[in-house]
Amino acid sequence: MGTETEQVEQAVAGLFTAFRRKRGREQAGGDLSGTQLRALDGLAEAGQATARQLADYADVTPATMTGMLDALEAKGVIRRERSRTDRRAVQVVLTDDGRALVAEARERWRQRWQQALSDVPPEDLQAAIRVIGKVTDLFDRI
Repeated sequence: MGTETEQVEQAVAGLFTAFRRKRGREQAGGDLSGTQLRALDGLAEAGQATARQLADYADVTPATMTGMLDALEAKGVIRRERSRTDRRAVQVVLTDDGRALVAEARERWRQRWQQALSDVPPEDLQAAIRVIGKVTDLFDRI
């Protein structure tokens, strides 16, 4: 089975694989993608943002974000507005439908996480938080 370190590496690889499968199901189902929801979540936190700010938040290129915003605008989830202070800048804001969508997605994910981890002792969750933080730091360094 390998050392504990190897087992963590395999578990992280399995996590990435599951994440890719989830992304494929989202795209096949026509729902909003995880990346779109991440961008909308950042927008909900900020209140308004530029496309570049959202691209940075969602970890995509500005060109990808522009296409994503086009699709979200067509769905009535966001709208673009000229900045009141700088007419060259365009701010992205959530519509009422967009705010509702983000609230529903947050609640759905909160319930999924709570249900999935309800039988895990708090000390194990704290250990997982520490390990995931170390793995995140590792990936940020390589």
